[in-house]
Amino acid sequence: MSHSFAVKWLKAFRESPEAVVALYADEFVFEDPILGQKITSKDDLLRVFAPYANKDTENGIGINNFRIDEVVGDEKAAIYRWTWEAPTATAFVGVPTHGKVPGSRGLTFHAYDEQGLIVREASLWDVATAVAELGLPIRPGAVAQLPAA
Repeated sequence: MSHSFAVKWLKAFRESPEAVVALYADEFVFEDPILGQKITSKDDLLRVFAPYANKDTENGIGINNFRIDEVVGDEKAAIYRWTWEAPTATAFVGVPTHGKVPGSRGLTFHAYDEQGLIVREASLWDVATAVAELGLPIRPGAVAQLPAA
């Protein structure tokens, strides 16, 4: 798809969960392996997407800002490279922000039907760096070492 569809998709997150879900075909698969999610129901997708439309700067959910950094694809499938931040969020994946702005970079794959609706989505994003920046004792890039035999 085009860069304009990617922008429409991300702007829909700020509008309402209904606006985002309207971009999905009736039969679809949404996967976020980082969060262990595999969704095929629009009702479940509405619940997952609801926090992204938050407009209340005081409730701790945060204002979700997405930016499209790159689009590669055509009318059948596309990969979006994106950046996300949530100013005013008080926690990110359960980790307190302590006034820092949580954020991440990621990739989303979309496959589309003949009408241009999303039939398959898979997103991968960098949770390790994000929580390390919030103070969790994670060292991105560190490799676990097995003890010598």
